[in-house]
Amino acid sequence: MLYTTLFLAVLLFVIIAKYFVKPSEKCPECSAIRVDDHPICSCGWVFEYPDDDEPIEYGDPDEAL
Repeated sequence: MLYTTLFLAVLLFVIIAKYFVKPSEKCPECSAIRVDDHPICSCGWVFEYPDDDEPIEYGDPDEAL
């Protein structure tokens, strides 16, 4: 009976941990964790691509080239 209770406690702990722990997105090139939803990794990997084929524009939209 002790082993059954211990097994159920461990199983419950694993299920709760799996539910509450959110895995973070990692860069496929350097395995760095993505921080604060930045679109580009420090190694240059781009995490986000637009759904349409328009280029991604970051920064102040009022700033003209």
